[in-house]
Amino acid sequence: MENKTIMKKIAAVALALVFLLGSITILRIYAADKSNQSGDTIVTESTTKATTGYEDLFKKDSVKDIYIEVSETDWKSMLADPLAEEYKSASVKMDGITLENVGFRTKGNLTLRSVANSDSDRYSFRIKLDKYVKGQSLLGLDEFVLNNMYADPSYMREYLSYEALRIIGADVPLANFANIYINGELYGFYLFVEAVDDSFLERSFGEVDGNLYKQEQGSTLQHIEGSSYDKSELKVGDDTSKTDLKNFIKILNEMPEGEKGDIEKVLDVDSALRYIAANTVLGNYDSYSGNMAQNYYLYGQDGKFTVIPWDYNMSIGGFGGGGDQTTIPIDEPVLGVKVENLPLIDNLLAVEEYKEEYHGYIKDLLGYLENFEGRVTELAKIIRPYVEADPTKFYTMEQFEANISYSEVKAEAAQTSITPQEKQGLPQQPQNQTGAATDDSKNVNGFSGNRPEPPQGMPEGFENGDRPEPPQGAIDGNMKGGPGGRGMMGGSTSIMNFIRDRVANILQQLSGELPTTGNTTMNNSRGGNGNNR
Repeated sequence: MENKTIMKKIAAVALALVFLLGSITILRIYAADKSNQSGDTIVTESTTKATTGYEDLFKKDSVKDIYIEVSETDWKSMLADPLAEEYKSASVKMDGITLENVGFRTKGNLTLRSVANSDSDRYSFRIKLDKYVKGQSLLGLDEFVLNNMYADPSYMREYLSYEALRIIGADVPLANFANIYINGELYGFYLFVEAVDDSFLERSFGEVDGNLYKQEQGSTLQHIEGSSYDKSELKVGDDTSKTDLKNFIKILNEMPEGEKGDIEKVLDVDSALRYIAANTVLGNYDSYSGNMAQNYYLYGQDGKFTVIPWDYNMSIGGFGGGGDQTTIPIDEPVLGVKVENLPLIDNLLAVEEYKEEYHGYIKDLLGYLENFEGRVTELAKIIRPYVEADPTKFYTMEQFEANISYSEVKAEAAQTSITPQEKQGLPQQPQNQTGAATDDSKNVNGFSGNRPEPPQGMPEGFENGDRPEPPQGAIDGNMKGGPGGRGMMGGSTSIMNFIRDRVANILQQLSGELPTTGNTTMNNSRGGNGNNR
């Protein structure tokens, strides 16, 4: 009896120690500065690596308040030269937790230049929490981006695209909505997105032990003997020689026609098929599937790569370009480029087993889209008040409503509030006080007739005659930005109209009523470019 009593006492002491140690751990993680009178948690260098995870920050359909404090000098410097994308030290507060000395900068590519050349300061931002303080994170999150909804009057394209990808099992960033406050003032209603970096890799793959490559414009994955593949930027890892990447690209291009070859040794094929299927169904051509060949990551572990999707603000009919994108054949799912110049699509879909799996993912996506209109209506109820209150929005509320509504009349005619220039994806012509167009209206898309040059080393299939147009709404100071702004009308097609028409067309293809090949948009179309940095 006495032994039992002793054992119970020992067990009780052990249990108490467990709770005590757990409490100490929690205190270390959430250690507060006692001098802080606001009651907020101030996270310091030694207490920032949380063990509980940060998924709750991205609770479905929620809206975060994110407060950014940056010195007036640094803020003015950022706005004066946004193209520098120079990190400034700032503090960030979210969910009552404040992190000091984080990296804060503008982000983007052609979209960044478009905003910089306008009268709007509504930039997208990248926040790197461990930029200046090694190991600093927010509940384990080390980096995130704040996307400005460029070219998306619906505010939903990227959010719903990641949701669809998640449904079919893809490894994609977490995302939700956020009101952004800068130096105490509401700056705008943004999309809050987990960056593809160490914390994403740890969450998705369990550990960070591989090499992560960001695929920049022109990343077609065609094999080029002796190439250093400069469009593949090493973001995480130490394989600066890109040995594994080069081996993967070589094996991909050497697949025997209609056969697997050794591809499964160097590629998680399912990750590629999911990515291609989502781009096909959602009409995401600011991607590997379009003439820009960009906006995706490759993560290699032990020489085997996974495709990680990225940047969907121009999906669901928002990319522009020629032809009816709702009718693109599913077995040649590209826009503005020959499918044979995109081996990740052409070679994989030539294998019958892979094509069947790809069709399976397409069917899964169609299942998700069965209630698309209900989902959009549900989401609109949540975000509408925030969109309306957004002080820097690019679009009017009429444009928001038109973009999330179905119309029997084609969207081009339905949006009566949109000017003829906006219907073509062009900015409104600036007018003088008499209402006459100024001389600046001679500049098509504000590039004064000078289209951007194609990327250096652009492979065959991206001929000079098929240079990408500047993004819809990209201009030289002529955009109507700021409160109630009406510029940047890329993506003016209603997401409801696009999905209804696209789903109907794909169902006809799958049933055999329409062919799954015979793409007429290959190498004859131009499009824009998203926030791909």
